[in-house]
Amino acid sequence: MSEIVEKETAETAPDGTITIENRVISHEDLRSVVFEQVDLDGAVISASNLYCVAITGCNLNQTRIEESGMEDAQFRNMGMKNASFQAVDLHGSSFADADLTGSQVKHLDMSSSKFEHVNLNESTYESVAFVGAKFNDCVWDDAEINGIPVRDLLAAYMEVQNN
Repeated sequence: MSEIVEKETAETAPDGTITIENRVISHEDLRSVVFEQVDLDGAVISASNLYCVAITGCNLNQTRIEESGMEDAQFRNMGMKNASFQAVDLHGSSFADADLTGSQVKHLDMSSSKFEHVNLNESTYESVAFVGAKFNDCVWDDAEINGIPVRDLLAAYMEVQNN
């Protein structure tokens, strides 16, 4: 393993389970790692390679993910309330049955990402690329994109479609 901040240890068990003592992951190469039923509440993940990771049934509430590559990541059946994403590449990622209530998302590439049954209530998005992203059955109550309430963006879209 590369560097775990504050010199805490990260140990990998024979079954591939990774234990991280202080919930800080920095400069790690975790490509294609599978996280299942992991409690990372309040964790900080920075400058790491998380390409093609699968995160299922985990608690990532209040987690900060910064300056990391997470292309083609899969997020399933999980909580990410009040999480923070900044300068992360999530191109082609998928979110299903996830709760991102109150999350803050800044300077991300979420192009070609898929969202299905995701709660985005009260979340904010600033300088995010959504080119080709698909949203199905998502809750956007009080969410904002670049300071504009999503409900207003959707209303304007519907008005244009009806004319």
